[in-house]
Amino acid sequence: MNVWLSSASNHQWNPGQKSPETQWEAEIDRLMREQASSTDRNKRKRLFDRVQEIVWEEAPFVYLTYRNALTAVSPGLRGASPVATRPQTYWNVEYLSFADKR
Repeated sequence: MNVWLSSASNHQWNPGQKSPETQWEAEIDRLMREQASSTDRNKRKRLFDRVQEIVWEEAPFVYLTYRNALTAVSPGLRGASPVATRPQTYWNVEYLSFADKR
């Protein structure tokens, strides 16, 4: 709720709104409130599925993570040390360097 509602503190697009700036944001607000107040699991799923459809259609933000991420390193990069925990990136940037191409 803290991301999806247009008035929420972690709303990622059009932040700081007192009311929805677009019709589709108003629809997301309505759907999220309705699903949050329902005890019917199937109804909640149907409502949140519609939220996901709106987000797909409007693309207010782009997800930049993927659980099956692949990481590549140039053969000339020295000192790269991948981490074992997700996301598998290289946290030791202070030790990275490029090999001389002589």
